[in-house]
Amino acid sequence: MRFFISLSYNGRSFNGWQVQPRQPSVQSELERAFSVYLGTPLSLTGAGRTDSGVHAVNYVAHVDIDEGLIKPGDLPTTIYKINAILPSDIVIHDICQVQDDAHARFDATSRSYNYFVHTAKDPFLGQYSYFYPYELDIDKMNEAALFLLGEQDFTSMAKLHTDVKTNICTVTRALWHPAAPLTFSPLNGKTLCFTITANRFLRNMVRAVVGSLLEVGRGRKEPVWIKELLAEKNRSSAGNSVPAHPLFLTNIEYPYPTFQKENQQ
Repeated sequence: MRFFISLSYNGRSFNGWQVQPRQPSVQSELERAFSVYLGTPLSLTGAGRTDSGVHAVNYVAHVDIDEGLIKPGDLPTTIYKINAILPSDIVIHDICQVQDDAHARFDATSRSYNYFVHTAKDPFLGQYSYFYPYELDIDKMNEAALFLLGEQDFTSMAKLHTDVKTNICTVTRALWHPAAPLTFSPLNGKTLCFTITANRFLRNMVRAVVGSLLEVGRGRKEPVWIKELLAEKNRSSAGNSVPAHPLFLTNIEYPYPTFQKENQQ
């Protein structure tokens, strides 16, 4: 039987989602916890890789479990027991049975990320937001972000020498808005969030996009520069990649009902 798993994790202690030799990963911790609880080795498939230090909210993975090891009525107990085995930086929210051919990665139709920036010093935001001590023009950054929309080649915003077959992505949303990772932050007007949604993302893409948009917001580049960057297909021409710790994968959509939809009803 195949199950989808909804989970969240703080990426600070992990070298990303994917299992890597001699490195802590979210996938390896989950596989260990499921295997310990069910008494048999299990492997999980995630909706995609996240880089070292990146966080996720409502991430989705799937796992195949032999019939008899777990029953739908036992899922609340299973969630409780596995959460007790997992480290504090990972939590399972829900588990639901899906069709045997449902796939957490290949069936996903869109993914959304949030990246947080604060422009004034704050003693609490640093763990989840990027301190960028410059005045930013949010209107110009949003004007520049419009050039990201649609189906385009994002070679200029991607990590070099990766094993992907194409750098074409379709971005459906790219927007800056006032927000902070901690709701009680007193920095009114000094905290920003960039939200981006696409059918797929390349390695380091969001962090390179944010770094480039900050160049526009600071006044060092004009908004149309983003259009020129994409056409150039040259990573070295884009802005610097910003740090990983303020980046959150926040939503994954599927073309069929999942626990995410059920929980919203």
